[in-house]
Amino acid sequence: LNAFLCYGNYPLLTKISYCNHTMITCATFSNASTTIKSMWFVYSGEVYENSLWNCRILKKIISYGLSVFGEEFATKTRRIRQKRRPEPHYMSKILSTLRQIVREWTVEGKAERDATYKPILDIVRERYSCISDRSTVKLMVPGSGLGRLAFELAKEGFTVEGNEYSMVMLMTSSFLLNACFEVIHCSFCWELRLAKVIIFEVEEHVIYPYALDKSNSWSYEDQTRPVRFPDLGKSRTEAPPNFSMIAGDFLEITQSRSSQFDCVVTAWFIDTAKNVIDYIETIYRILKPGGTWVNVGPLTYHYEDMIEEMSIELPYEEVMRIVRLTGFVVEKEERITSYYTINRLSMLQNQYTCAFFVANKSMHC
Repeated sequence: LNAFLCYGNYPLLTKISYCNHTMITCATFSNASTTIKSMWFVYSGEVYENSLWNCRILKKIISYGLSVFGEEFATKTRRIRQKRRPEPHYMSKILSTLRQIVREWTVEGKAERDATYKPILDIVRERYSCISDRSTVKLMVPGSGLGRLAFELAKEGFTVEGNEYSMVMLMTSSFLLNACFEVIHCSFCWELRLAKVIIFEVEEHVIYPYALDKSNSWSYEDQTRPVRFPDLGKSRTEAPPNFSMIAGDFLEITQSRSSQFDCVVTAWFIDTAKNVIDYIETIYRILKPGGTWVNVGPLTYHYEDMIEEMSIELPYEEVMRIVRLTGFVVEKEERITSYYTINRLSMLQNQYTCAFFVANKSMHC
């Protein structure tokens, strides 16, 4: 909640920062100062407007959350005030969420999705080729983010359960999957004192995910360009009846769920563990005998630089040794190159070489 609400202060602070920076910097220039000052003021104004528009999208997400997550959620939301200055930690969550929307739910993100989602979908389709039987096949997708991979698997006819820990991701995915074609206009301020809600349908939404990117830009236009979402039509984005999402820590929500799933799909997930061995053992336990684990992603361990957290970071070779020792039979291993939430028009294009593997639990265990 803090992450969403703190963004509400950001447009004004951003505009003030740009204006102050422009005046101070241009004072050191001579002949070019007038031209540069003019361009910077125009650009800062666009960034301000883009940020305000992003705020509107975040308001819609929170508004939907008020109706979905219950009275306790609404009460906590009303108690939060936006008098504070946005903290970098909160802002990074929102900025990464905007990029995640681009990755999972736009045409622009299709190439990224295809690089790692398509190999997973191909394996699962091949493994369970009888379409009429797929509704009896139970899949789990831990760390499902904004839900696109789980959604695509459910569209194939499987019974899919997505799992996500981050409240930011949960609120955003709930909006995307359930209310993305509703524009919710609420006459309340950022303290969110709920008033009249008017709902009407539209075909698409717009965000400006790169407006605050100051480095590696080819032009101001690249930074302030809009990105439209979702990339699917209304009839195709309604969540299938065999698709559900469960909130909570993966290790906790699976404690009493041994031998329940035919397949576990992990994409860009196992490196979120404090101890990746816990994830491996849990995945093995929740799979039915003969079940399949399909994984893709790098090992960018999330807790590596957090001194206060007890974590272990293992190389891929050691991870796979433990996978086999746990009881898995590794059927396939490949390396796949992929980007992750990049700005396709940026000078900086970081690329990952991801591990892709398929492992099976023995029928006799």
